[in-house]
Amino acid sequence: MRQIKNKNAFMYETIRPKVVHTAIKYFVEQELYKDEGIVISNNWLNEYSNERENFVVNDEDKKFVENENTGKGFDDDDNWNECDDKPINPGATETLLNDEIDDQNDIGIKFAPGENNKPISILMDLKVDELTFPKIYCGKQRKIKPNVKLTYAKIAKSELRMFDRRCGRVSKLFFTYKKLQTRKFSDAISINLRKTKNTKNVTATQMLNRDYVNGSIHNDDGFTFLRCDRSSPAFWELKKKEVMAMIRQLGCPTLFLTLSAAETQWSELIIILTQVLENKVITLEEAESMSYEKQCDLIRNDPVTRVHYFEHRLKCLWEILSAPCGPYQGYELVDKYVRTESQVRGSPHVHALLWLKNAPKYDENNPESIESCIEFIDKLIS
Repeated sequence: MRQIKNKNAFMYETIRPKVVHTAIKYFVEQELYKDEGIVISNNWLNEYSNERENFVVNDEDKKFVENENTGKGFDDDDNWNECDDKPINPGATETLLNDEIDDQNDIGIKFAPGENNKPISILMDLKVDELTFPKIYCGKQRKIKPNVKLTYAKIAKSELRMFDRRCGRVSKLFFTYKKLQTRKFSDAISINLRKTKNTKNVTATQMLNRDYVNGSIHNDDGFTFLRCDRSSPAFWELKKKEVMAMIRQLGCPTLFLTLSAAETQWSELIIILTQVLENKVITLEEAESMSYEKQCDLIRNDPVTRVHYFEHRLKCLWEILSAPCGPYQGYELVDKYVRTESQVRGSPHVHALLWLKNAPKYDENNPESIESCIEFIDKLIS
């Protein structure tokens, strides 16, 4: 919880108390947690006994739970209850939506560890990675050789490419991306505040002046620092200028190419993921005969390896398309503009504009031009 008084949880998870208690006893003995003054409280349950939250919100479920607790059924004449049977697949109905939790998880304890504390920026907290992900760092602080200057981006790349794939989990990826994005914004804002146009440095008085701020926004000076964010309008404005410059220099593109990742059809990727995640070597036949659910599970658990493999295949594809004896034989690939995005399922998707040499130009008033364009399309388009 962000605050105890809040009704909606910021983060919700089912835990095993014995495992958590064993882990806590280990962590409090580590120097990283000793420096933060973290100790075990033996009366924590009494402190939070009044903060228990009943996650059964439906009236019918609430009545059912009350009857279960009192030993009463809905029908006193019939003592049999189908809910007495063990569930076929226990835990399969867990979800992050609290109002959908079944009666098997009807009681929870609310915690607000950061309440009444002064928040620290993730850029200022030097131990934020180790403290946020204890299952990855195990209470040990990241060690870097002295007199070696490494940026956080280089450290993140090193961790993501390690043989230990714990840093490749989705939660760690999003945290790392958020920290990198925040750092880029901070640096970009600092640089933009030092940029001037025939004036002195920007002062606090100017930033408090609404007319000055509106003028900066009108001239797009207030948005330029967002160019480092891929999803911002300033970023796409820059990319649009690059495309328009290529069109002005090279002319109208010849082909529009769309590429999608088909991970479940790439047996080599399944072999690599099995070896990386499960430390198991399988054959090509075993990868091809693997169930679809198992393949999806492997692909989902290591997005870093999956994207690297897609990038490798894409580089090989550009080499084939650029080869003199490639599919564009007789039409040299002069240049290309590529945009990579992610689909809803998380797989990379590529849009590309291709410029080919000696490609015919369409002229609706010239029958020969129309005929040459038809032959060109029939030759290259399948």
